[in-house]
Amino acid sequence: MSGSLHIAWEHLPSELWEPLADHSAKDGVAPPDLFGNLFAAAEDYLSPSPSDAELEEIRNDPIKARQRFLSLKGTDFTSESDIVLFLEDVYTLIDDYEVPSLTDLYQRLLRNALRKFNLRYRLDPPFTLRFMLPGSFANLYDELQHVNSSHSSLADRLTDFEKAFDRFARTQDDTDLRHCIHMASNYVEGLASVTSGIPATGNTLGALVKVLTDWPHDKVRESLVNLYHFCSDYPGIRHPGTPASAHRALAIRDATMACLLLLSFAGYLSPNFDERAVLGV
Repeated sequence: MSGSLHIAWEHLPSELWEPLADHSAKDGVAPPDLFGNLFAAAEDYLSPSPSDAELEEIRNDPIKARQRFLSLKGTDFTSESDIVLFLEDVYTLIDDYEVPSLTDLYQRLLRNALRKFNLRYRLDPPFTLRFMLPGSFANLYDELQHVNSSHSSLADRLTDFEKAFDRFARTQDDTDLRHCIHMASNYVEGLASVTSGIPATGNTLGALVKVLTDWPHDKVRESLVNLYHFCSDYPGIRHPGTPASAHRALAIRDATMACLLLLSFAGYLSPNFDERAVLGV
């Protein structure tokens, strides 16, 4: 559940709009002015906005309305959030036709599209598209790749982590688990080093984090320092560590927890993150 509507929009004509317009049932059919009304509903969410002359032409010509609406791209909308608002407005528009089977079809087709294209939304009744957190994690990872494009050393460290994670997922071996967490901490340490302008040699993640200032609260900074101390003190992750400090053997959930937390902190360690892109709006 990670894809965006901006990207999936190109598939909606065949998955949603055309089947909707072709609907016919005992309780009624899709109205001939459907596409004109859809385009009118989209008007406020488009950039640039259509001209008055274009809107008038579309209102009076169902064929041109169909062509113009189906030619819209996801990038014609001002934002991802505006596509969500538009789709919710469409539900009200269709429901006003008082053809229950058409309303049901719209819900079913959209829900199928969300599932088919692994979009980051859940459709709640009566008709609300909920942003779901997994999409933001996927966007965060995309932003890491964007930051890495300017720093080959970071790209190499993330590749090292990805290979380590893949190996651990395949073997679920204790040694591979420790190595996976080690590579995640190495990447975050490198990101902190690049952001602070201090070479990684001779500097630890714990020390580098204290140099950075973009923290909403001291406890957030301290939580990353403590996570780094876990990676350093637990036996066999970054160092021999302190065996007496380990309360139990590491488990699969520890790899997921540690890696997700470490990479999630990346947003604090680089000024080049696009926060709205991570949120996905």
